[in-house]
Amino acid sequence: MTTPPPRVEPGVGLIVTGGVDLLWPDVEDLVDVLEVEPQTLWDGNDGDGRRIARDALRWLRATGRPLLSHGVGYPVGGTSAPDPEGVAAAARSAREVEAVHWSEHLSFNRVGSDGDTRFAGYLLPPVPTPESAHAAIGHVGRYQDRLDRPFLVETPTSYVRATPGDLTDGEYVATIAEGADCGILLDLHNVWANELNGRQSVADFLDAIPLERVREVHVAGGDSLGEVYLDSHVGPVAPEVLDLARRVLPRLPNVRAVLFEAVAHSVATMGAAGLRGVLTDLHEVVDGARADGARADGAPGDGAPGDRAVAPGPRARATRVALRPDDGRTAAREAALLDYTTRATARLSGGDDPGADVLRHLTDQARLSLLVGTHRRELATLLTRLGPQGARAALAGFLAWAPASAWRGEQGAAFDAWWAGLDLEDVAAG
Repeated sequence: MTTPPPRVEPGVGLIVTGGVDLLWPDVEDLVDVLEVEPQTLWDGNDGDGRRIARDALRWLRATGRPLLSHGVGYPVGGTSAPDPEGVAAAARSAREVEAVHWSEHLSFNRVGSDGDTRFAGYLLPPVPTPESAHAAIGHVGRYQDRLDRPFLVETPTSYVRATPGDLTDGEYVATIAEGADCGILLDLHNVWANELNGRQSVADFLDAIPLERVREVHVAGGDSLGEVYLDSHVGPVAPEVLDLARRVLPRLPNVRAVLFEAVAHSVATMGAAGLRGVLTDLHEVVDGARADGARADGAPGDGAPGDRAVAPGPRARATRVALRPDDGRTAAREAALLDYTTRATARLSGGDDPGADVLRHLTDQARLSLLVGTHRRELATLLTRLGPQGARAALAGFLAWAPASAWRGEQGAAFDAWWAGLDLEDVAAG
């Protein structure tokens, strides 16, 4: 027998990131629900280390708020299946926090399989073809088979140019949500950023997806890198996104929560006053949606698509887009983007793309950030001996030399091996 999820009225919430616990006493009256990114709270990335740290779990439970679980480590959007042990650990974490529902990104972070797997060290945008959509349907099924709570896929952001012949962003999400019979986490900042960067318009995207499957909404702020607008989660909610939420929420009959996303340093910069301002604005938006009679009935989420419990045996999944012969071309495109962003190759096959350059920069920053807390002495030595420009060049060499990883231990071990073979005198002379 399956256990039904607890009910959650449409509410306002936060993603649990560094600093939220420190500001909690000043904002808790405005927070209805919290969302956990379990991989950021795990003690490690393998075996029993894939468990939420006990202190963090105690704090989460002590808040007394309903909890949602949002994965950031084992995305479902690529042609390569997510690590089954990682999926099992994500399910265990969702169960530990008694998540009302759980979700993952429609992105990819690895290519290949078995002993020939390469990792991105960053969440890369999906290649939106029928083949990758059908693969994602199977990947979502792996999550659904692990836990009898509604599973959601997050609408992706993509900085790369749209490719003629691919599915539109809306077709891609709709095909997966309907084929897997799952819910949708509608990230309004993502789809707005996509429009700004020349992909599908927000209006066309919303017209393409089944809005009745939206159970959660994300909003955020962002900034730009060159001509590309980033989903960086910096600052308060962009005014345009707040206005978009006002217009969209009344169209979402089964939405449970509107969550504000911000990175840790942005939370610290905003402080309690800034965070309260954002949460107050979101309450105004949600209250307005209620007043407009957005909900079809008085039971939040009851009977919503994607809520059915796990049934024994295979599940039939209808698909909106027919699978065409692909001959591995989608996987090859994924591999080309991963190799370029991880510096395994110097040029992007298929031609230059400013968005791919931005992804390379963001991947560099994500990988190097894993070293800051554990290799301060070595990084300081590079800066002192080589100067800022020389240190950057040396670290670019490390990034091209080492396999990419999103895990601190793995990237740290690779840096140790690279450092052991580094001759600073030769580097400085060169």
